[in-house]
Amino acid sequence: MTEPTTTAAAAGTAAGYKLALLSLPVIASLIAFWLGIRFVPLRPGQAWNDLINRVMGCLASSFILGTIALVLLMQHKPDVFTAGAALARLATFPPEAGFFVITGCVFVLCSIPGPWIVAAVFLWLERRKDRDIGELAAEIRAGIGVPRVPAPVVATPEQAATADTIAKT
Repeated sequence: MTEPTTTAAAAGTAAGYKLALLSLPVIASLIAFWLGIRFVPLRPGQAWNDLINRVMGCLASSFILGTIALVLLMQHKPDVFTAGAALARLATFPPEAGFFVITGCVFVLCSIPGPWIVAAVFLWLERRKDRDIGELAAEIRAGIGVPRVPAPVVATPEQAATADTIAKT
């Protein structure tokens, strides 16, 4: 035999779903931020600038990787968005709120590599402080295995004129 459900119990259940629905992106973002600070500590003496750089890295990583992840998620796992809409309905929100919660969580998760990417770039630049842009480009080219292409020989005006007359004949 089942017990009758009261309106107070139903309201409490809806409030629980609302709390869970709205806290998912917040909890995910706090965990992502803690991971970024915990495993790549702020540089001493430059903590404020380093923090700003990491937040910007998180935003860039979130929007670049997050957009790609959302497209792939929509193509390969569309049931995730259906489940988000069902969770929103249980929380007495419009179904579109579930889409935004799933999107928010994906963006937050995709922001996690941001601080590490920013820290790696700044560390790489710091180690190569005394080199010019040509040396950096040559090192990058060698690192990814792209062979150096020789620059084309620039002809003098007399050589160009001679080449034009030969080509016309």
